[in-house]
Amino acid sequence: MKKRIMIFLLTLTMILSLILTGCSSSDEGTSSGAASTEENVDATVDATVEEEPKELVDLTLQLKWLPQSQFMGYYVAQEKGYYEEEGINIEILPGGSDIIPEQQVYNGAADVGVTWVSSLLKYQSQGWELVHVGQPFQKSAMLLVSKADTGIESAEDLAGKKVSNWFGGNEYEILALLESNGLDSEADLELVQQDFTMNQLMNDEVDAASAMTYNEYGLLLEAGYTNEELNVLDMNDEGVAMLQDCLFVSEEWIAENEDLYVRFLRASIKGWADASADPDVAGETVFNVDQSVSKEHQVYMAGEIAKLVVPEGFDPANIGYTDMDAMQQTADLALEYGLLSEEADLSETFVNTSYWEAATK
Repeated sequence: MKKRIMIFLLTLTMILSLILTGCSSSDEGTSSGAASTEENVDATVDATVEEEPKELVDLTLQLKWLPQSQFMGYYVAQEKGYYEEEGINIEILPGGSDIIPEQQVYNGAADVGVTWVSSLLKYQSQGWELVHVGQPFQKSAMLLVSKADTGIESAEDLAGKKVSNWFGGNEYEILALLESNGLDSEADLELVQQDFTMNQLMNDEVDAASAMTYNEYGLLLEAGYTNEELNVLDMNDEGVAMLQDCLFVSEEWIAENEDLYVRFLRASIKGWADASADPDVAGETVFNVDQSVSKEHQVYMAGEIAKLVVPEGFDPANIGYTDMDAMQQTADLALEYGLLSEEADLSETFVNTSYWEAATK
């Protein structure tokens, strides 16, 4: 009897043990399955968050002139999505004869502007709180061009001749050229207003005309003149070059948008590098923006602009670099020939290179 009771109790114990073990396994499986499900949900949420498009910050760039290859770096950067990669939604505003970039930026109509350094120095000297923050053009594009049969082979040969320029701030390199060669712009020659074509030179209405390497000189070539039929005085070779296209902002805007500007500059430098490496594509890109001139002329311009942005011997890694010696020469000439009434302040307040340094790290 006792033996039967012992067997019964052992059997009951085994059955209870099996029941408890099964319940435990079931609970663990349920717990593990729940955890796995929660992890999958979390992963899905994370993936959804990562796939959401980045919110872009608006930035407006005011050009000095109409859309042309002079500004190809910005258009190429826009076309290739470099600004979007930096979280920027850029709007490139065309310039014109009635648009002053310094006013647009100072008044808040644009965030960043493109202008000539000499022009920016003038506004800074008048108390406008504007800051030079990048220098895409390393050389001047200004030339004086004459037909070879006029015999103008040096600046001294301009004596007694009729010379044209657009004025409006474009004349200071020409004035420097004349005076540095002992010529009085009023007494020794006739300095006249130039239109925006090269017709005056082609029609022999003037003996020498101003021309930008990337624009008006190309118009002469397109009109059928050869390099051999033209004489050229290059302001860089003559030692009176002044820096041209630069980037600038207002003190108020940059104080609140340093990181945004550095990202803009980084994207712009990439655009300038690509455009300078392949000016044919860059010229076509600009042509597609505004077909105001022929594609061939835009491509020609792009090739010449590349020589200003990345001159011979210049490291493309330094695109946008500000050469303070060239900046000082520009300021000195601006003072000497009446654009400025006092010496320019080239301290960090007015010429700040730290943003370029941050963008090219």
